Amino acid sequence: MIQKINSILLAAVLMLATTSCTQSKKNAKARSIGNTSEILIVVQNEKQWNSTIGEALKAGFAREQYGLNQPEPLFKLSHIPINSFSDLFKKHHNIFIVNIDGLVKKPLLEASTDLWSQPQQIFKITCASADDFVQIFNKNAGSFISAYEQTDRNRIMEVFRSTQNAEAVTQVEKSTGIKMVIPKDFYLAKNIDDFVWIRKEQIDMSQAIIIISTTYKDTAQFSQPSILARIKKSLKENVPGAVYDSYMAIDEEFVPPVSKKTKNFITEYAIESSGLWTVKNDFMGGPFKAFTFYNEKNGKIVTMMAYVYKPSEKKRDLLKQVVALIYSSKI
Repeated sequence: MIQKINSILLAAVLMLATTSCTQSKKNAKARSIGNTSEILIVVQNEKQWNSTIGEALKAGFAREQYGLNQPEPLFKLSHIPINSFSDLFKKHHNIFIVNIDGLVKKPLLEASTDLWSQPQQIFKITCASADDFVQIFNKNAGSFISAYEQTDRNRIMEVFRSTQNAEAVTQVEKSTGIKMVIPKDFYLAKNIDDFVWIRKEQIDMSQAIIIISTTYKDTAQFSQPSILARIKKSLKENVPGAVYDSYMAIDEEFVPPVSKKTKNFITEYAIESSGLWTVKNDFMGGPFKAFTFYNEKNGKIVTMMAYVYKPSEKKRDLLKQVVALIYSSKI
């Protein structure tokens, strides 16, 4: 019964999120609160948090994010009892509500976008037992994570869209056919045939996006070995290191890259690759995320790679910022 309900509700969740988003544009709400990569969990009591319910939530939302130099969870979790869920907490941008009611006959999964603030994503599971909750949550955890990540990107883009490097935006669109948000503190470091490098450089930190294009031949180009081979070749040719005979590369030994199909990207089909970049013959490195897709407008297969460099510091949210810029792209 639960399995059948979940398959139906997942479609309803997407419809509700779209409807709520449309309504929110007409009736603007207060800006949501909370830190990037944070979820507020609303439980009925502390016992739930310390039970299999809390364990499932932590395993799903707070598991270690792959491809970071320092261990960091996907999301930081904060939890409060329902009787403390005041108007202030209702403005949090990512909310998950647990409702266990023994009288419930059919489990219910509800979703709402921009209900009490904007941007905001809320999920609520109502069911009869902890076992039912764990089953529903585990089945839909991937969808919850995707929705919360989208809310984080929306909040990030509210800031980035306000001031942009108009010249860089124009040049990138002219070179690649892709229009994307480029904040004013990013600059176009390199723009040659089928290679674009957009950078933000500070004393202790770097953020960047690399766009690699090549003529599309067949679907084999979407395999991980093919994607990595193109990235490595392009990095070696175009991103030199600071010392002689050094260049940017992909770490395939200590943190092997992983790839998966990704949903809700700027194209219907895309491959997301995650891992660590490094510099051959030098001591530098950091996390990256790359998105590979087909640009039907010019017949090219494109990889947009976001990366971060900040030695000995946390990088999850910095990486999320440049990934948000990639998601702003339009062909």
